[in-house]
Amino acid sequence: MLKKLLYNQKISKILLLFIVILIYNVPRLLAQKSPVENFKVCAACHNLSEEKKIGPGLKGVTERRDEAWLIKFIQSSQTMIKEGDKIAVQLFEEYNKIPMPDNNLSEQEIKELLAYIENPEAFEDK
Repeated sequence: MLKKLLYNQKISKILLLFIVILIYNVPRLLAQKSPVENFKVCAACHNLSEEKKIGPGLKGVTERRDEAWLIKFIQSSQTMIKEGDKIAVQLFEEYNKIPMPDNNLSEQEIKELLAYIENPEAFEDK
């Protein structure tokens, strides 16, 4: 009986610790990153200028491509390639068939990211 009581107390302490950790971290996990933070992932392969890197330079991308297309492409370029989207396939071929990783960004986050790409100076103090 004493073993069971001690075991239950241990489990209760572990559960309490887990709940405290979860409560402390949930707001940070749910917090939306800024477009500047989100672009850091993109910056591994893309420049904000016209200069090519692993992928194309992004300056003027919203003038070259429709917003709906960009949202879909940023979320999953490989899906678009598999579906036979001509522009997506062309970009994939042009950049040595290096796949752009899928992004788990919401449509709103991508719109904000595109606004940052087009005018990074507007986000300097944010």
